[in-house]
Amino acid sequence: MEVKSLYIIKRASGVCLYHHDFGEPIFDPHLLSSFIVAMTSFFDEAALAGESKARAFEGVGYTLMVEPGEWTMGVLSVSHETAKLREKLRRIIKRFEEQFHVLKWVDMDLAVYSRFEPAVIDEFLRDQVHPDSVIRVKRDWEYFTRNPDVVALLNLIPKACTVQDAAKFLELPVEVVMEIVVEALWDRAVTVQSLPKPDAIYQATSFEDVSGSGQLSEETARALAELDGETPLSIVAERVKTSDIRRFLEEIELLAKSHKVERVPTGQALVVLYTYSLQDFLLRLARVVGYELARWVFFTAREQLLRERPWLGFVELEEDVDVEVRSSLVGAIVRGSISPSALRESLQSLLQGVALMTRGLIGRSPVKEIALGTKGAVEGHLPSMAIEVEWQKLYL
Repeated sequence: MEVKSLYIIKRASGVCLYHHDFGEPIFDPHLLSSFIVAMTSFFDEAALAGESKARAFEGVGYTLMVEPGEWTMGVLSVSHETAKLREKLRRIIKRFEEQFHVLKWVDMDLAVYSRFEPAVIDEFLRDQVHPDSVIRVKRDWEYFTRNPDVVALLNLIPKACTVQDAAKFLELPVEVVMEIVVEALWDRAVTVQSLPKPDAIYQATSFEDVSGSGQLSEETARALAELDGETPLSIVAERVKTSDIRRFLEEIELLAKSHKVERVPTGQALVVLYTYSLQDFLLRLARVVGYELARWVFFTAREQLLRERPWLGFVELEEDVDVEVRSSLVGAIVRGSISPSALRESLQSLLQGVALMTRGLIGRSPVKEIALGTKGAVEGHLPSMAIEVEWQKLYL
């Protein structure tokens, strides 16, 4: 796991309000808190600014990612900084400040550790466990956990198997086994390895020559240039004529571990999902009413949303109905200026607005046919992400 430890510090006092080690403990949380507060204060004064400019401190084999909140400061100890981890750190700080806002003014026992545990699990562990994830039971795992569900699971399954295989063997729903594996991961009784999904979206972070490394196939080495943060792995594999998709995914995981590629942040993936959905819907509409009218539908629907969601003005149409998102908006999403939840709601509203305008032109039944056609196309192109779109709201 790339994340080693999490710390949440009260900025005014330098007190560590919460910490969790995902692996072996590295730092004393109280000493680390004092160091981070001192260093960020130093940089504040040196820069004559009110907000810390110190965002990361690098050591041997680790990086301390620092992110200021309103009244707290979050720190992640990681093997390597990525945009996705930065996004997770921002979200966890926001959740902590909302849940324990009274600690801004007073110091009191709010059972922070037990109450905040579910939020940390949701943010840092749950997305690591999938039906095809490989569970590897640690040696002497009995010393790590006392959770009865975890103990029962690890006593029955092999030392290495997928979540799906464990569910079949135990005759339990996959969702139940996934939840127990998450708890086992929290207790550090297992490790979990997951291959990237074919529709996952990665971006290259290093373009050094890896073709002669001996570790990668020629196709995967060529794929680095195709990992642009907008194209699913399955499409990249087609472009470089990959003969073995499983090996390709394994090698992408190897590239990710060596930090030559990284999975795009959630917000960026949402942009890809909704851009594809909008473009497919408008293309199907254009086949019925023509490109000029389809473009009018898009711009009219967007105009009605701009007052409350001004950033939708950066979602444009190029030639015909090619949907483009300006780089300034993508940059704001990567920096976390727009949260994934706000972005999802805005893009869903735009898609629904386009569908509503279309209904006024050609009626309810044709709109349903277009929406279901787009749903099928998205499920084929981005199957694990398609569920994010509320399809029924387009035609009911």
